[in-house]
Amino acid sequence: MANKLKINEGFTLVELLIAVSLFIIVATISMGAIISVFDANKKSQSSKTVVDNLNLSIENMVRVVRFGGNYHCGTSGNLNTPRNCSNGDTFLATSFNGDVISYGLCGAEIRRGTGGEKNCNQMPAITSPDTFIEYLKFYVFGAEDSGINQPYIIAVIKGRVGAKPTTQTAFSIETLISQRALDL
Repeated sequence: MANKLKINEGFTLVELLIAVSLFIIVATISMGAIISVFDANKKSQSSKTVVDNLNLSIENMVRVVRFGGNYHCGTSGNLNTPRNCSNGDTFLATSFNGDVISYGLCGAEIRRGTGGEKNCNQMPAITSPDTFIEYLKFYVFGAEDSGINQPYIIAVIKGRVGAKPTTQTAFSIETLISQRALDL
């Protein structure tokens, strides 16, 4: 009988190393994509929660201003006396259900006072700690016209939501608030 060479079947060490290396590269790229999707989902969820809080705060402010009266822009003077400000201010007061309700920008928060407060330290925040207000201006028109024109306020709010820089989203809101009292 003739000597036959036996052919070993299987992979060489080099082939095995190449296959494992390719698998690791593909797995690493896939994990990066999966982590990016999870981060995007987390950012979306946290932004939605914070924006819902901001929306609730602004809706509450708009409701009080719509059904209030004696709009006073700025902290100077008597808050029960109507005062226009076409140049804008970071503080607004209005009479509502017998109280003087005030809103102001204090640091990076919108704060609300229920007894005519002008001092930020006396007013609780109405925005969440994950909401950073960078700009707030109230523009009041028609408040001093003593019934000639319907008073209205323009509120401009700019900021960002999210605690971490990787999950922050910028926002800019401008809303017109008109008084809903009967104009007879």
